[in-house]
Amino acid sequence: MKNMSVKIKMLEYFRLLRLQTAAATATAPLLGALVIGQRDLLSLAILFFIGMLYHIYGFVLNEYIDIEVDKKSAHLQKKPLVSGIIKKETALFITVGAIVIACILIIVFFPALFPISLFLLALVLGGIYDLFGKKIPGCDFILGGGFFFLCLFGVSTVSTNFTLPSYIVCSVYFFHIVFNNAVEGGLKDVEHDYLAGAKTLAIAMRVKVKKGRIGASNLFIAFAYGLEIIFLGFIIYLVLQPEIKLSYTNTPTLPIILVFLFLIFFITSYRFLHMRTMERGKLKRFFSVHEMISFFILLMALYPLLGLWITVILLLLPSVWYLIFNIILYGKLLQPQV
Repeated sequence: MKNMSVKIKMLEYFRLLRLQTAAATATAPLLGALVIGQRDLLSLAILFFIGMLYHIYGFVLNEYIDIEVDKKSAHLQKKPLVSGIIKKETALFITVGAIVIACILIIVFFPALFPISLFLLALVLGGIYDLFGKKIPGCDFILGGGFFFLCLFGVSTVSTNFTLPSYIVCSVYFFHIVFNNAVEGGLKDVEHDYLAGAKTLAIAMRVKVKKGRIGASNLFIAFAYGLEIIFLGFIIYLVLQPEIKLSYTNTPTLPIILVFLFLIFFITSYRFLHMRTMERGKLKRFFSVHEMISFFILLMALYPLLGLWITVILLLLPSVWYLIFNIILYGKLLQPQV
């Protein structure tokens, strides 16, 4: 019985860390370094781990700050801090620990001004979002900025001569994160955010849930599609860079794959933006597919720079990681209990 209780407690800690999406966050500094030419396995592994620590810092701090808001939702009563299984003080300790370990790793392995400065800037922006994300509409752009600098931190560990493709990749992360938080997170949490008095872009743009029916306003839908168009605009701009354009011109398969992914990207977003019944499980499944497709699009655009094996590994790592840890933590492939 004691072993069983330890196992349950460990699962709750992993749920608090949002371990199922940690690999996706960790790809930001990893991809930044890869785009600029880093191929040393130790350096890449350290960057991946630092990215995971940034993920832990951001999500645990967010859980800590949002406890009272989350308590308003019947769907979130099993969350580790809301249920009381893990103490608030422990969550704060984990947050600080993640920052300290990440900074030590940067100082030891990447001892230069740019890497530590950019990482600290990413930490500050992530912290501002956690503190004010439910109080000031539009803080999702601040979090997007955090990921922009997290990706640029990865670039800076290789060179401070930032290339245009590296800036474009960081910008893609920016708009990807803004969409994830403002649109997907806004839709998923709009009901209990409204009840708790939170101020998000979804609420400001008059997204409502009434008697089990969800209504995304025309303004919110236009905002969502606008972000997607900008995201895909940066992808096309990336493909048109001289380092990449030639491969796409000489290999007809690549643009066909990219167009196919674009179609899935818009189909999934159309499905959840135009849902009429508030089905959180269904929403989260659509979100999971949409996020994976977004990442696949970025990787396929970068394929000529990354090469076959790196592209395959990056395609599999966050998606397989996500599916495996979803099953371990929640017993489902695409529906985490968040």
